[in-house]
Amino acid sequence: MNKLFATLLSLTLTFTVVLAQTGPTAQQPQRSQPPAEPDEDIVRITTELVQVDAVVTDKNDQVIPDLKLEDFKIYENGKRQDLQFMEYVSADAGPRTEGTITVAGHAVEPEAARNLSAHDLRRVFAFVVDDLTIPFEDIVTVRNMLTDFVDNKMREGDLVAIVRTVGGSGLMQQFTSDKRILHRAISQIRPQLHAYSAFNNLPSADKINTDRAQAVSETPLATNFTPEAFGADNANLDDTEEGTTRGLRALATLVTAGEIVNSMKLLPGRKNMVLLSGGIPLFETGPQQVTVGGAPVTIEEGRSYFGNINYLLRQLTDQASRAGVVINTMDIRGLKSQRGVSLYTDPGNEATSALFGGANGGGAGVFGRRASPGMFDNLALDTMSAHQGLQALADATGGVSVINTDNFGAGLERVMARSSYYLLAYRPSEPFDGKFHKLEIKVNRPGAKVYNRAGYFATADAPPKEATREQTIIKAAMSPLAKREVNLAGTLQYRFMPDNRADIDINLVIDANNLDFKQDATGKYHATFDVVGFVVNSRGQSQDGFSQTIITSFSPEEYKQALANGISFTGHAALPPGNYQFRAVVREGETGRLGTASQYLEVPDLSKKRLTMSSLFLYGVDLAQGNKAAPQPLNALRQLPRKLDLRYAAVIYNPKLEGGKPQLRSQLIVSQGSRIVFKAPEQLVAGQVQNGQTAEVGQVSLAKARPGRYMLTLVITDPLADKKAQTIVRSIDFNLVD
Repeated sequence: MNKLFATLLSLTLTFTVVLAQTGPTAQQPQRSQPPAEPDEDIVRITTELVQVDAVVTDKNDQVIPDLKLEDFKIYENGKRQDLQFMEYVSADAGPRTEGTITVAGHAVEPEAARNLSAHDLRRVFAFVVDDLTIPFEDIVTVRNMLTDFVDNKMREGDLVAIVRTVGGSGLMQQFTSDKRILHRAISQIRPQLHAYSAFNNLPSADKINTDRAQAVSETPLATNFTPEAFGADNANLDDTEEGTTRGLRALATLVTAGEIVNSMKLLPGRKNMVLLSGGIPLFETGPQQVTVGGAPVTIEEGRSYFGNINYLLRQLTDQASRAGVVINTMDIRGLKSQRGVSLYTDPGNEATSALFGGANGGGAGVFGRRASPGMFDNLALDTMSAHQGLQALADATGGVSVINTDNFGAGLERVMARSSYYLLAYRPSEPFDGKFHKLEIKVNRPGAKVYNRAGYFATADAPPKEATREQTIIKAAMSPLAKREVNLAGTLQYRFMPDNRADIDINLVIDANNLDFKQDATGKYHATFDVVGFVVNSRGQSQDGFSQTIITSFSPEEYKQALANGISFTGHAALPPGNYQFRAVVREGETGRLGTASQYLEVPDLSKKRLTMSSLFLYGVDLAQGNKAAPQPLNALRQLPRKLDLRYAAVIYNPKLEGGKPQLRSQLIVSQGSRIVFKAPEQLVAGQVQNGQTAEVGQVSLAKARPGRYMLTLVITDPLADKKAQTIVRSIDFNLVD
């Protein structure tokens, strides 16, 4: 075990390295390198150059895409700067596939779509769910909005994360293009019982006993009261809290926002954070009575939760500026978040009138009732301050603030519409003094509005340090973007064991054309590369993995075969029930070029006796050899020559029995994009059930189909099972080649 792997996890996988066998050896191809990865930074701040992004919209709030360099004027601390560069970055790139297919309510997607590279990336969204401030009844609103975004608004090339302030788990809070992970993260959003929660907190035992003793002393009927009478169901969920708790709650939200901003710095382009909150009160107000001319007068007194709000916001603004992140805010409580005035029934605030000369204590000139700010302005998060905190965060970074509305869909559309932006660069005329420099951008277009960052602290970005080999591999492994300087394909195939664990086969294929081979005096070809892989569990911790430095010594024939078919690396793992993600990294030793791949995996709990299925196993069968033809397993590249038939197999677990027999039905679908190439009629699964499992095996000929990438989908239905779990869908993509 080497130093690198000791840094990551314990070695528990067995592995082998072989030349990939995908068919007859072709002529030696010309070696070519994939294009270099684009620069990952969007905003640089140095004494020589300042870069900043901005969105420009017309009077209808539509992005203006045709501005030129001479249309812009940029000011720093009121002084015009010499603008050097302008680039318009559009997020409206068209999709690169023909569409998707939904089978039994499940979207059928290729694995390749879940491994975005920097070249593929279009938009980045981080949804931060502030579960300290969102009431129980609004959790459904949050889930529905996020589900609609993932299902209907998320495009190919989008990278999305759903993060919670206090209640999340590591695996489900990553940036991903895999909708399965995002749907799992949405399903886990629920109210949190936390010391800083604004809602749904259970009263302490001391509080229950105190309330009970007070009730007993005030009424003879209270002897029948029990502690349960003072539980959460009877608590006033909209009650005033201590200012300290409010301040800590707001601070926890801002800290989470800052951490997400920092994590997005390594992603290229302009990124959007959407903070879903019940408000961030940065200060509170309360009634204070003073004497003016001998008469008492009630005034509003403001008290800040933090010593210097402006400095706090400027720090976060500076972080967001350097990371290229725009913070958008949304009060998920909608129109009910602020009452505006107290109720007629609020104690001490009953209706008053000055009609017909009667003031009823309201004083001359008072009509209707007297507003009492003390009765509504300081209720838990029912404050103007909470909205002003959300507005301040959005304004400081050029984002959108959605408050006082129930139309969250329209608000989210405004956020997404601003994914196209201008990148501006200028040479600062003023020396860097460590102070906050305000930015203002103007454009020469009538009715145009510019959304840009409030400014930055005039300190230069630290120059990047040269990373070690271990640091480079770890950074690539943890990045949500795939590296493709070395082309890498991977697949996981799993089956379930009697001890309720999943037996995982890990198959990788490395493109030898991207490796730096050297030929020695004997004619052998040598290359060195690292292969690192690990399995991450639902808590974001390494569960299993491997690490190996491979030194090849190929004969000329083996070298030719490696260039044509790739180099296979296989591993094995056994995992208990849970949610996992496999991540693999290949680093070429001579040049440091990287390749990465990842795949999400759910291991169900077989002890619950629910219908489930293994992954799909694909084979090529040569019919010319007759019945003696041995099926050829398709490796991670999954390339099938058209002259071969495609055989598929899967193991089905826990089918229900009626009269000792199952009633399982299967259906095969082969598709390309949104077009169904072949759809077999539904048929009974013929295999016998032994030890709670059976196998489904089938074969299809694609000799007349055109070469290209296809999707094979197998649908298994058990009419005897519970209606919520009657259907299992498995899909796998493959390449049909000549």
